[in-house]
Amino acid sequence: MELLVVPLQPRFEQLLREQLRRLATTMTREQLVQLRLEQLYDWEKVEDPVTRRFFRASTLVWTPEELKALVEATLSAYLPEDGREGVH
Repeated sequence: MELLVVPLQPRFEQLLREQLRRLATTMTREQLVQLRLEQLYDWEKVEDPVTRRFFRASTLVWTPEELKALVEATLSAYLPEDGREGVH
């Protein structure tokens, strides 16, 4: 299955990258995947109504395997395999 990761607005993309970088310092990639999946399934706790609707819809429409593939694709797009962005 091929997934397309939709680009985020620059501000949200930066926030996601920063959050993933912080989490990657203390978590393995598999733990990050698990955390993101738990966040999706805990959609009722999300305060932002747009994000809450997306999370709820995604958990109803996609299978657990598809959601996991989506989370893994997102991590690959926003966090390099070694857990760090290229340092110059």
